[in-house]
Amino acid sequence: LQIVNGGQTTASIHRVGKTDKADLSRVFVQAKLTVMTPAVLDELAPRIAEFANTQNPVQMADFSANDPFHIEIERLSKQTWIPGEQGKWFYERARGQYQVAAVNEGTTPARIRQFKDRTPPSRRFTKMDLARFINSWDWLPHVVSQGAQKNFVMFMQRLRETRARTWLPDAGYYRDLVAKAIIFNEATRIVRREEFQGYRAN
Repeated sequence: LQIVNGGQTTASIHRVGKTDKADLSRVFVQAKLTVMTPAVLDELAPRIAEFANTQNPVQMADFSANDPFHIEIERLSKQTWIPGEQGKWFYERARGQYQVAAVNEGTTPARIRQFKDRTPPSRRFTKMDLARFINSWDWLPHVVSQGAQKNFVMFMQRLRETRARTWLPDAGYYRDLVAKAIIFNEATRIVRREEFQGYRAN
């Protein structure tokens, strides 16, 4: 079972029931159930999200959230500690996951602090960030400069052209990715500090 379009509604109802202890016995939500074979799931689910969503802008990166590559990066981010084993990087495979994780783990002020200490916002990165880190490192500034959406699409296209469909990243790939993130973020800080003129992406 997969929620294709309605994650915010589901999360809101869950929070009101769990956190606010509201009575949900008379709450009804209209839903459409689409039954499909696994063979067409990867192609059809993004199209349902694209055509059924009228509230929020749908980004191309949203359609890749369930790609095995991104699922594996998320799994690696959850199990890979930074040196000293006091913290981790947080890979936000789907929009809003960081906030959801903070709410789920932070049931008390102390636990919220623990979550933020272990995975601070400065160590959160998205699919768009991942594409920036890797394409910048791979000497593709002209692609990165086209903007987050186009850069991400080009990253996924390159991934499919250079890797087998069954290939998945391993722990070494993930550590290299985090190293690229650190270098990219530090370069960004230097540019901001030196007040270089021009658009940030460029």
